[in-house]
This record gives sequence, C-alpha cells and structure tokens, in this order.
Amino acid sequence: MPDSHTITARDYQTGRWLGIDIDGSVFGDVASCEGPEAFHDLDPWIAPALWDLQTNGRWGGSFSDGRLSVEQVARIVRAQAALGTAKLCPTLITASRDALMQGVHAIAEACDADPEINRRVLGIHLEGPWISPTDGYRGAHPREHVRDPDWEEFESLQRASGSRIVLVTLAPERRGAMAMIERLTAAGVVVAIGHSEADHDTIRAGVIAGLRLSTHLGNGIPAILPRHPNPLWWQAAEDGLMASFIADGRHIDPITLGVLMRAKTAARSILVSDASPLAAAPAGRYGPWEVLDDGAIVVAGTPYLAGSNLDLWRAIPAAVEAAGFTLAQAIDSATLRPARLLGRTPPAVETGEAADLIVFRCRTDDMASFELAASCVGGEWDFSMSVD
Repeated sequence: MPDSHTITARDYQTGRWLGIDIDGSVFGDVASCEGPEAFHDLDPWIAPALWDLQTNGRWGGSFSDGRLSVEQVARIVRAQAALGTAKLCPTLITASRDALMQGVHAIAEACDADPEINRRVLGIHLEGPWISPTDGYRGAHPREHVRDPDWEEFESLQRASGSRIVLVTLAPERRGAMAMIERLTAAGVVVAIGHSEADHDTIRAGVIAGLRLSTHLGNGIPAILPRHPNPLWWQAAEDGLMASFIADGRHIDPITLGVLMRAKTAARSILVSDASPLAAAPAGRYGPWEVLDDGAIVVAGTPYLAGSNLDLWRAIPAAVEAAGFTLAQAIDSATLRPARLLGRTPPAVETGEAADLIVFRCRTDDMASFELAASCVGGEWDFSMSVD
C-alpha cells in the first residue's frame, strides 16, 4: 500500500515553494510554504507525472505480440512509474488481425484484473495497420500486414478491448480512410495521421474529417523527399494538427526537432517515448531486430530505426534545448497537452487528485540540465536519489 509522505519543493510553473502531503494514493494538503527565495542548483522541483501516448513495450515484451500475456502487460505498465510516467497508451503497431486481437484482449484483461493498472492505462493507441505500404513511409511496420481501413475490424478490436481504443494512427490517403476518420471521430476516438504519403489536399480533407494529430512528425517518412513542398511541411503548417515528437536525438536531429516544434508551437507539441519492445534490453540481435551498443534499436543489419530506447523524461530537456521552450512548456508537452488531446482532465498537483508527480533538479543557469530525481505514482515512490 502507498505510504504517507510529505515533501517540500518548488512548483515547476511558478517557482514558488509548495508543501505537499501525500495521503495514501491521493494528494492531501497542497499549500504554499516558506523556502529560500534565491534559486539553488540543489532545489527540488515538482511537476505532475508524465503521460505517454505511444509506448510499444519493454524488455522484449510487445503489445503487438500475438502471445502477449496479462502478466507482461502489468509488468510493462508498472515499469513506467520508475521513468516518471504515470499514464500511458499501450501502442499496437501493424500486425495480423489475430495478433492485434490478442494484444487488445490481454490489455483489457490486465486492466480488468487490477484497478491500478486500469488507472494507469489511458487507453490503447492503434498505430496501423491502416497505413502506407510504401518503403520509408511504412517505417518498420511489416508490409504483409498493412491494409485498408476496415470499420468491422475496428469494431471487433474495440469490443475486445472493452472500448479502450482511444487513439488511432492511419494514412488518410488509403481507400476508405476519410469515412473511417469521420466514424472514429463520431465514436469519440482521436485520429492521427502517420506513416502516410498523403498530399496537401488529402491532409486538409483529413483535418476537416477529424484528424487531430501528426504521429511522431519527422518520422515514418522516406530519407529522400522533394525539398519543398513535402509531407513534413504540409503537416507542420497545418494548424488543425497537434504533433507528437520522439526527442531521442536519433529519430529526429535536434535542429530539425527545434524547427518543427517551433512551427507547431508549444501549445500543439506533444512528447512521446515511442519506446520499442526492446527498450532496456541488452545489446544484441533479437530475431529481425537489433539493439546496438549505443542503445539504438534497428531493423537487424540496417540503419533503419525500429522504435526508441527513450525514457520519456529525457525528452523534456531535449525540447528545452532544441526548441527553446521553457521548462514548464516542455513538461506540459508530456502532461497537459496529451491530456487535452484525449479530452481528459489535465493532471495537477492538487488536494484530492491522484498522487502522481515527479521530483526533479536542474541547474539555475541551464534548465535543460533537467534530471529526474524521484517519481510518485498512485502514492508509490521510486527514488533515484535522496529527496528531502
């Protein structure tokens, strides 16, 4: 059971000192308190724990695996707390109907069996299978399972998931995609464009039909494109789309990340981990995939990335440094923005709310020096260093 705990730290938005009582799994009294006025490098800061809209698995366990078990789901979900993540969307990529059905069913069973797992799972993100089959745009998704949108297939998956599919990434140029976008939107599912070679008119029509997000903008795209225009700039310029970004320094270089995030603005930027099923796995070859010595996860024998090895909290300083966002704006990109995209109440460190927070430190002269110090999810603490 969660323990009672009291901490004093600076609020990430205002810099003011807060005294925070944690009463079991919820915040008790949260109030301003006295503390040194001058900032110091060792000051603890607090913010809501993170929300990750795109994580594919961990330790070799994949949410898209046709053998996914309830125990694997629970283990992967619980592991996120030590990374500062309180809520996540287990993400299933393009796979056979049977594999997707097993994945959503196992996630639903894990949520039904454990109220805390259910609380931490925001919903399921279906990334594919209704994407472009073209090399480059398809990314690491298996070509043999890419297909046209099928409402009956979605309904079957949604029933098996217990209505937990909340986000779908598709390519709007596929046959039947516009009707699918409209039906998903009417059903309350957020629809994103990703792994798509859609032209400008198709993207615009998709936004009118209900598209709300560009999934991992800058990725799922060929290495060689026309200078301009191209799908990157069409999506970056579309104010009707928010955009998610994998700020690991590999999926998108810092300069391009900065340009795209500034184009979308802080209000429309979301940070995601896109953690691979091989995240945290030792270097080596795992069937068709490989973890390199530097931590990159690739299609074996190629330079092509296959998900990230990113802990979401590490994307926060990357956004500060690359885009020039304030630290508060970068944190909001992994907390408030995903909540608002999904139509959820944004997380907050307030009396009566679930006790989900991160404690961090940074140098006063360099807010991009952000380092996670501890996390608390549902009142359960994970400390990576001493916090007073």
